[in-house]
Amino acid sequence: MSNRFRASVAGVAVVAGLSMLTACSSTASTADGAAEPDFPTKDITMVVPYAAGGPTDIAARALAKGMEETLETTIIVENKPGASGITGLSELSSKKNDGYTITFTPGDAFVQSELRTAPYTFDSFDPVAGIMTQPYIVVTSKDSGIKEFDDLLSGDRFTYSVSGIGTPPHINAAILGDDLGANFAVVPFDGAGPATQAAVGNNVSFAMLDASGVMPFIESGDLLPLAVLTSNGERLDYLPEVPTLNELDVDVDDMTLTIYGVATVAGTDEAVIEVLREAALEATTSKTFADFAEQNYAPMLDEETEATWYDSLKATAKTTVAALKKFGIELQ
Repeated sequence: MSNRFRASVAGVAVVAGLSMLTACSSTASTADGAAEPDFPTKDITMVVPYAAGGPTDIAARALAKGMEETLETTIIVENKPGASGITGLSELSSKKNDGYTITFTPGDAFVQSELRTAPYTFDSFDPVAGIMTQPYIVVTSKDSGIKEFDDLLSGDRFTYSVSGIGTPPHINAAILGDDLGANFAVVPFDGAGPATQAAVGNNVSFAMLDASGVMPFIESGDLLPLAVLTSNGERLDYLPEVPTLNELDVDVDDMTLTIYGVATVAGTDEAVIEVLREAALEATTSKTFADFAEQNYAPMLDEETEATWYDSLKATAKTTVAALKKFGIELQ
């Protein structure tokens, strides 16, 4: 973690402490002059809107463990999978706004409210903390004959695999082709695994997929990285020689990144949110969570991106809706 981000955590701790001090000074006191108990005073439930055992669930449990140490309470992780995250966030939105029910999720679950029928909107939640991101990497097979990103501008007809119709990789690759004026044709698969294997097997020209899925094949030499899409436009520490799409003058403003964050029910007291925020950010410095992030090639958000993560998701929702309409993509 960068010194900048550690400094942010420390600053949050100071703000949280001042907020709680102010709150305590304004609450009623007991007979002996002691203030009312601070938050939390009971277990917290963390709703994960995806299945147990998946990467989101594993990350959530690592984060919860770290938060427990700061909050000195138990965090119960509940998996509520279904409908691309809608089931879990619907559950959260119905809870009391007292800070005792939170979520850890990739931002796509929030964005779904703009794409499908859902009983919640962005305004149903208060953001607590942005945590990490999952970069996308443009890759090609070692046998494809494509050696660098500029080869995609040759005018040839290229195919690309995606992890499903209307998924962020699909939309991103469609935007990429449109920006480059290139002749790209989509080949959809049911999941990131098959889409990655199609690229490895040279059954498609290239793919633009999550770093966690393609990095093992890059490290083995089966896939060649051509470019990366990151949250801050900077190169990845583990692929320092690979240029970002920003460097390659690609317009990435409308592209989507997977950003993971913690949120709670709208209307939660700001002092409670600050306590949760301090705990969440501090938890990212734990060895358990740091090991998970490293093993899954998921960088922590830098200070600037962390501060604006929820607003970024709102913007993503609007650009996603526009892209679906522009490219005639129908969600399945």
